[in-house]
Amino acid sequence: MERQEIETVLVLGEELHFRRAAERLHVAPARVTQLIQKLEREIGAPLFNRSNRAVTPTDIGRLLLSELAPAHAAVTAAFLRAAEAAKQPAGVLRLGFLGPATGEHLADLADAFDRNHRDAEAQVVLEVEVSDPLSALRSGRVDILALYAPVVDPGFVTGPVVLQEKMVLAVPASHHLAGRGSATMEDLPGEPVITANASRDWLRQILPDASPSGRPIVPVSWIDSIQAKLALVGAGKGIGVIGQQWARFNPRPQIVYLPLDDSIVHNVSLVWRADRETELIRNFSRLAHDFGPVQEPSLAG
Repeated sequence: MERQEIETVLVLGEELHFRRAAERLHVAPARVTQLIQKLEREIGAPLFNRSNRAVTPTDIGRLLLSELAPAHAAVTAAFLRAAEAAKQPAGVLRLGFLGPATGEHLADLADAFDRNHRDAEAQVVLEVEVSDPLSALRSGRVDILALYAPVVDPGFVTGPVVLQEKMVLAVPASHHLAGRGSATMEDLPGEPVITANASRDWLRQILPDASPSGRPIVPVSWIDSIQAKLALVGAGKGIGVIGQQWARFNPRPQIVYLPLDDSIVHNVSLVWRADRETELIRNFSRLAHDFGPVQEPSLAG
């Protein structure tokens, strides 16, 4: 099997959807179909059942996925370690983040880390998009990422909490909710909710499938970044749930931010790949744990 064929099988096995798999692989859906059919011919059996409703692995497909995934992960990790050793200066820790306040705090932690590590350096290098925040870790572009936790993927370690905040509701200034002092999750059903094109398991901690009373919350637009969400809200295309830090850093006359009275406190934690954990990562994690999480201020100050 060629590398592209291996990655296509594994990604389709995760997504169970040809279009989403193609988007992750940056190829056309027809190319995914072509590669899967080629492998099925070589193996002599279908790897996936296809229907209008779902894509599911066959017994042969599940067997292949169970044996292929750990082998591919081991090979990928070996190449990444070799590439990192060849290209990266010793003692450099690359940091990524989701959210402006998270980025500022991570920069403060990096400064503290540098003061305590004469031969090492922590660099804040990347803000990730909400649609696929873990891609930077998967590709090796960063060593540690700060984002909403928990991350359910077993290939990642969730470390200490670095920031805590509640959610707010962003609505157009002309919206009927805009004049209220606050909102609740019960205000979302029946509204055009703009949300991220992200993993539902990860996204549910921010935007559940239903309100507390059980009424469904149905997204109408899917975006890849918080700035895209705010642009659509400001244009009157819908409403959106975001963290308090984005409201603080993005005051706009077209948008009113309403505290969500029933929002829980959400944790932003350090996350890293289990197969690439190093002593530098452990040292940075201990520093963040000792410092403790910062509290994002509420809209009321």
